[in-house]
Amino acid sequence: MNNPIDWIEVTNLQQIDSPGLIVDFDRVERNIARMVAMVDGNADRLRPHVKTHKMPDVIQMQLDAGIKRFKVATLAEAEMVAIAGGTDILLAHQVVGPKVDRLYRLVQAHREASFAAIVDDPDIATAIANQFSSDALPLRLYVDVDCGMQRTGIRLG
Repeated sequence: MNNPIDWIEVTNLQQIDSPGLIVDFDRVERNIARMVAMVDGNADRLRPHVKTHKMPDVIQMQLDAGIKRFKVATLAEAEMVAIAGGTDILLAHQVVGPKVDRLYRLVQAHREASFAAIVDDPDIATAIANQFSSDALPLRLYVDVDCGMQRTGIRLG
């Protein structure tokens, strides 16, 4: 079969349970290499978002390519990255309520990693600071600023 976009061809479809996930790891590896090449080989400039794959194997492939910084959408993803060996993990939203304690326990359990979170509310920032100050656990907080799209962040002015 002529395959103009070079996708893998599944020849044993009857043996694959449905729903199932088929990953072309050669393509993933090539894509990771392209990402690194796009930043002139300086993988420190990359912070890929884990929500697009949610796979420890891909985290390992990225680590092997020199990528050390990761962005996550959930605490479960943050934990997966930490377990997979990621050491710089940014939670791309602010935690609220019981998630503050869950983040605290995650950071406490994975002291080898550096964690950060985004906040856009002073009360939430204070709650996080209070939780983390009790054990002097490090957590970087970044303030989300509304850049005019009125989706998230603190409005300036």
